[in-house]
Amino acid sequence: MRVLRVRETSTGVDAESGYLPHRDSRVKGPADVIPATAFWLTRAGTDDVPAPAALGSHAVVVLSGEVGVEPRGAQRTVLTAGDVLFADVHSDDALELSWDGFAWLLYFTTDGWLPEIGDNEARPDAVKRAGRPLLTWIYDDAGTSRSEPLRWPGDLAPVPPVEQWPRSRGAFVTRRDYGDDGYVPGVWHNGPRSQLGITLNGCAENETGDGTITSPVAGDIAYIDDVTGDGHLTRGQGDRWMLFVTVAPGHLELTPER
Repeated sequence: MRVLRVRETSTGVDAESGYLPHRDSRVKGPADVIPATAFWLTRAGTDDVPAPAALGSHAVVVLSGEVGVEPRGAQRTVLTAGDVLFADVHSDDALELSWDGFAWLLYFTTDGWLPEIGDNEARPDAVKRAGRPLLTWIYDDAGTSRSEPLRWPGDLAPVPPVEQWPRSRGAFVTRRDYGDDGYVPGVWHNGPRSQLGITLNGCAENETGDGTITSPVAGDIAYIDDVTGDGHLTRGQGDRWMLFVTVAPGHLELTPER
């Protein structure tokens, strides 16, 4: 898990390792530690995404692919699944992103916020998923939670103007090191609110009441939407870091499979 912070100032473009504020996954806390305001999921070529300077302060979570990040005057960095770029630039040539073919990305705006300089020192994963990310919707169906593929309600690309993105009421990060001796048992629980849970590091098993078990790793997303009912069960493994982006009511409404 790598976090890169790119900021344009009056003297140039600074590119540093970023430190994500976080809490233990078992501890309740505010959902707006990161002031996320809107988000968009995309599978895109480089011509399908907005220029960094057009977005103001924002984050790009790499879900799959190898994304080259080249700040003006700085060394090129390659980000892969589970890595995050936070950027705030205003010049068209301040920051360039590049990749071959298509990459799966999650964008979200951050209302002037960038992480502090630092390093979270996450313990590296032993393996990473190849290919497209696992996208799952977990929801309540008359008291029983169900899992099914997350289908974005619209075209993934090209990325539309920010005004058309679903809204968020904030984001936050959790961490728990489960060790590497197999999955650690969890307890049945509800999502505290509708939110996207993005695995940045580590892995898990999510079990829903219909018997479905999914196994997210770095770069995978679960839309956790079972705020009522019996909830779901999570078993963790490794040094698990999660980024949660909240979903404002009415802004990501999906239709179950029938």
